[in-house]
Amino acid sequence: MKQFTIQPNEAGQGALKYISKLLPSASMGLLRKSMRKKNITLNNTKMEGKEKLQAGDVLTVWFSEETLAKFMETDAPRVEISSRWKVFPQWIVYEDDQILVLNKPAGLLSQGDGSGKESLNDGLLSYLHDQVTATVKPSICNRLDRNTSGLVLAGKTVQALQALNGLIKDRSLKKEYQALVLGHMEGSGVLKGFLVKNHQTNQVRYTEKNGPGALPIETRYHVLDTFTKKGISFSRVQVELVTGRSHQIRLHFSSIGHPLLGDRKYGNKESLAASDKLHIRRQMLHAFQITFPILSGPLENLSGKCFQADLPEDFLDVVHLS
Repeated sequence: MKQFTIQPNEAGQGALKYISKLLPSASMGLLRKSMRKKNITLNNTKMEGKEKLQAGDVLTVWFSEETLAKFMETDAPRVEISSRWKVFPQWIVYEDDQILVLNKPAGLLSQGDGSGKESLNDGLLSYLHDQVTATVKPSICNRLDRNTSGLVLAGKTVQALQALNGLIKDRSLKKEYQALVLGHMEGSGVLKGFLVKNHQTNQVRYTEKNGPGALPIETRYHVLDTFTKKGISFSRVQVELVTGRSHQIRLHFSSIGHPLLGDRKYGNKESLAASDKLHIRRQMLHAFQITFPILSGPLENLSGKCFQADLPEDFLDVVHLS
């Protein structure tokens, strides 16, 4: 028999989900049967598995030490504490007991994609290695494209992860970007339309009409500056995502004839030639500001707060070209 006391960073998750992470080698059928027979109890009472765990709850597992050890075995790789991630603290914009706000550099994946390439999430787990357990795994919550830089949110606790994912899902966060686009633009505007994604090529196309697989997209923008460098006209625009679809900003500006500089996937012949002339090697898109709504609960101290990430050097280099 062994007892597990729920810690504050574990609170908020369903009891069965917690147990399945605690005993990863046990089948769900076995876990449910054990709960029915009171071989697994919560606060010394029979449990159903759908209970929401609270800090201080006590889960008792009435298994032998040998059986418990067998079910707690896992094939999951251990968190790597690598000197590669010594730079990680430099990317932290804000940190508290619940979340981190990070400034992701261009060229780094937000989360692993199965290719084996390192990701920001790997750096997060290395940085928080002493907080990673079988039942709590800090994680990146919002993704940026590999070659997009800027603000990314990460949750440290179960409650923080649930709250952040809820804010992202219901679009309560105000996410603003800055981009460099081909051509001189003026004023402000709202772009609307539909996006259709090809999952095999990871590419999306724009359409003005709704149809099978089409998702509505809406993008607001405001032109900040216009430039002419080396005979090339381009604009710096501030962009707010109303919807948050994959590649939305890149696709929307390409659809109106102002593709992002450096965008090899959605750029046109003119923008690609301009990018080469300006020595741009990635799409000029930076997630520069995130504003939280009025909040209560585990993220209450973030209520109404706004975080910014300075424009990266490669972005500024283009703007300051003589």
